[in-house]
Amino acid sequence: MPTDHDYMLHTVKLAKAAGEAGNLPIGALIALDGKIIAEGQNRLWAPVINPGRHAEIDALAGIKTSLWNRAKEMTLYTSLEPCLMCLSTILLHRIGHVIYGADDPRGGALCTVGHMPPAFERFYKELKMTGPALQEECDELFRQVVVKIESRIAK
Repeated sequence: MPTDHDYMLHTVKLAKAAGEAGNLPIGALIALDGKIIAEGQNRLWAPVINPGRHAEIDALAGIKTSLWNRAKEMTLYTSLEPCLMCLSTILLHRIGHVIYGADDPRGGALCTVGHMPPAFERFYKELKMTGPALQEECDELFRQVVVKIESRIAK
């Protein structure tokens, strides 16, 4: 049976593939019963600009409808601390556990905990959040994210 470490290594591979495709190097996957049931990559810029194609959203979109009744049993692995949009979506869909790779002091949403609307705070209390995990590899990916964002802003 795969371990959390194995799943995090897979998110790193997904992140690297996203970076090679011209996007931010961020990857995510969702596991249930020891199997990957969905995976995603950041696809903000390629193949077309799509502001909602964050890795976590991409992975969530791949979950089969028949499995949503087991959302609290699912673990979402992501190479980077979720942003506000992704954390909100994770909470609304009642995913049970999130394991993230690198902290994101520039755009991560964990700084909002304690300041969210009441329903989101209640859902957050039901969520198990673990991280940072596989920190060395994921911190390097985060540095690449920062460089790519800053180079786009400079254009």
